Amino acid sequence: MTVHPVFLKYIALILIFPFMFSLASATEAMKGDNKHVRVWNKFADDSLKLHKKLTDGKKLDVETSIGSYANVKDFYIEHRYFDNGRLISQVQWEKDDPSILHTIEVFVHDKQGRVIRDFMAAYLPFYHNAPTQTLISIHHYNNELHAFRSFDASGDIVLERCTGKGNNGQSVNILLDEDDLFNDDDNIMTSADYKECFAGFKQDRLGKYIVPQ
Repeated sequence: MTVHPVFLKYIALILIFPFMFSLASATEAMKGDNKHVRVWNKFADDSLKLHKKLTDGKKLDVETSIGSYANVKDFYIEHRYFDNGRLISQVQWEKDDPSILHTIEVFVHDKQGRVIRDFMAAYLPFYHNAPTQTLISIHHYNNELHAFRSFDASGDIVLERCTGKGNNGQSVNILLDEDDLFNDDDNIMTSADYKECFAGFKQDRLGKYIVPQ
């Protein structure tokens, strides 16, 4: 079964993020920030609601597995939901207490089967005060180019990505993180490839999609 490349992007992020921050620093960053905790937890809950809306009562293929981290064996149970090969969502629950959400990803497709929006929330192992990472990605297609812009659940832009082949036949591979977006030292955002990737893409603010739908 072919897995959508967007899904592979999130797998990489989820495998890496628990080790990017210590538990102490994550706790300190969220301490006292009740609005952040409330908003990001609501986003995770809303993502779960969207998952249920897209999967409940549907005849889907479900793949289940047990997942580990380098220093935490068999930490989560993972369910992946497919509709005719298209990944609809992936949900991970803590193995010791399957009522506790660990990560969730939900993909919304257009009539052509392309991902047009996806939503992700992920908690640190053993720390469930609020998600440590949230992403809302809005996708854009221009001929053979596939671009997306990602925001966090607070509405801040954090990532831009574009891959594919431009009109000149050359391969395009652009990745801009939060620092790049605000300090474009390499002038990528003024390049012909970038302009072609994002031509007609008006979603520079999250708008209504801050609520998963």
